[in-house]
Amino acid sequence: MVISESHILLNYLIAIILSIVVAVVLKLPLVPEKPIRFSWTKSALFPTPIITIGILGFVYSLGFFWIYDGIILAVIICIISGLFVKYLFDYLFPKPLMWSDE
Repeated sequence: MVISESHILLNYLIAIILSIVVAVVLKLPLVPEKPIRFSWTKSALFPTPIITIGILGFVYSLGFFWIYDGIILAVIICIISGLFVKYLFDYLFPKPLMWSDE
């Protein structure tokens, strides 16, 4: 089954938007705490949509689009990635040890 590039782009946009919504509904902060570049806080903007895009891209590269040209698959993956970031992300990727100045 082959779908057009516009459908794939639409599926990615749906997945990004819905993954942010799912993360906010799960009470993840929208942005990480300040200062952002030294923050290890999970948020709705990072890493939730990045994980969603990665998983969706992997599944699409295998040629699996399921039904409705992959839109249902994008919704399912964004829900799963939101739950993953909220509950399992710290177990797989623990926070780094902080270096002390002493």
